[in-house]
Amino acid sequence: MFIVNSFFPLQFLQSAMGFSALLLFALAFSETRSATRLMSLILIAVGAYFMLTYQVPPQGWIKACIYNAPLIALVLTVPLLGSILYFEPYQQHFSTLLSRFVSSPYRFYVVTSTMLTLLAALINLASFHFVHQLLRPTAEKYPAKLFHTALIRGFMPNTTWSPSYISVALAAQYANISWFTIAPIGITLALAGSASLLFVGYLEYGRLENPISKDATTISSSEIRKSSRSLLTLLLQTGMLISLIVALEYFTHKSAMVIVPLVSFAGPMLLALAYGKTEAYVAQARDFLTCRLPQMNNEVVLFTAIGFFGYALGISEVPSYIPVLISRLGLDTPATLVPLLVLAIGLLSMVGIHPMITIAALAASLPPGSIPLSTIQLAGSFLAGYTLYSVLSPFSAVNLMVGSLSRQSPLVIGLQQNGGFALVYALVSIIIILVLF
Repeated sequence: MFIVNSFFPLQFLQSAMGFSALLLFALAFSETRSATRLMSLILIAVGAYFMLTYQVPPQGWIKACIYNAPLIALVLTVPLLGSILYFEPYQQHFSTLLSRFVSSPYRFYVVTSTMLTLLAALINLASFHFVHQLLRPTAEKYPAKLFHTALIRGFMPNTTWSPSYISVALAAQYANISWFTIAPIGITLALAGSASLLFVGYLEYGRLENPISKDATTISSSEIRKSSRSLLTLLLQTGMLISLIVALEYFTHKSAMVIVPLVSFAGPMLLALAYGKTEAYVAQARDFLTCRLPQMNNEVVLFTAIGFFGYALGISEVPSYIPVLISRLGLDTPATLVPLLVLAIGLLSMVGIHPMITIAALAASLPPGSIPLSTIQLAGSFLAGYTLYSVLSPFSAVNLMVGSLSRQSPLVIGLQQNGGFALVYALVSIIIILVLF
C-alpha cells in the first residue's frame, strides 16, 4: 500500500494506510517486549498531548500515524534481499577460501570484518548469524575478543551509506534529502570507518602469533577456483541489486525508502529466474512470510510510536526554543554543534533512548536555516551519532545480537571491547564533517 501510494498518491490510500497502521500497531503491541511497550506509550502520550493542544485536524492525525511508514516498509522488506545467499552453498565456498588465506590473528580479523561488511550491505543484521555460523570453528582458536570486535566493527561502515540500512533512511528522511545527496558524506564516513577499524585492529592484534598452522596444502587449486568463481557471482548479484536501487531512484526520482522495498520484493525474484534458482527463492520467501516477518512486532510498534511523536513535536512550539537556547549557550558554531549532535545521539543511546527518538526530536527542533549547519552536515552528524549507538550502546541491535551469539553482556561487547575504537571513529568522523563538508 505504501509503495502504491508513493507512485500514485491518492487521498483514500493515505486514509487506508492510517487505518492499517493503527490496526497493525494494535495487533503487534501485545507481542512486543515490555520496554518497547512502555517507551511507545510514553511517546504516543506526549505526541497526543501536542496534537490535542494544537487542535490538529483528523487528517493531521492520519499523517502522524503513517509518518514513519517508509522506515517500517524498509525494515519489513529488506530481509528478502538475503534470499540470494541461498542460491548456492556459499558458506562452504567461504570456508574453503578462509582456510586457505587466514594465516594470522590480524588477517582473521580483517577477513571477518570485511566479510561482515560485504554481506551486511545487503542483508543487514541477518549477516551476523551467517558469518558467526561460518567462522565460529576457526574463531575458537583465537582470542574471543578478536572475533567479537571484528563482527561489531565490520557492521559499522554500512551504517553511513547503504540504502538498505535504517540509519541511512532515517538521516535522509529527517534531513529531507535524497540518498544521492547523502551518499558522498556517507561513503566518506564509511571509508573512514573502514580505515579506523583496520588501524585500531592492527594495534590490538597485529603482533599476535598465529596459534594454528596453515593448511593450504589440504585444499586443491580447483576447489579454490570453484569457490572464488562462486563468490564472484554472489558479489555480482549483490552489485546488481544495489545498482538497481540506485538506478531506479535516479530515474523515478523516488527516495531510497520507496525503491528499496520495491527492489527487495522484485530483485531477488528476478535474479532467481535469471539464474534458475526459483526453488531456493520460493523456500526463502516462504520462510520470511511464516517465520521472520511475524517476529518484527517490536520494530513496527516502536517505529510507529516514534513517527507519531516526531510529527507531533514538529507542529508544536517546542522546536522554536531550541535554536534560541543553543545561541544563548554559545554553541551556535559548526565546531561545537557537530560534536554536540554526534555525542548527544550516541550518549543518550547508552541509557536506552533510541537514536530514532533523538534524531526525530533534533530534526523537528533544528529545521534548515535555524542553525549554522548545512543539511549535509546535519545528516552526517545523524549518521555518525547512529554509528556510535550501533558500536557502543548495550541496547543496540548489533551488540544485543553479538552478545546473544557469544553469550556475553552487551555492555562488555560494546563499551568495554569497542570503546577505544568508537572514540577514534567519533573524532575522525567529526573532523570529516567539519572539514570536508
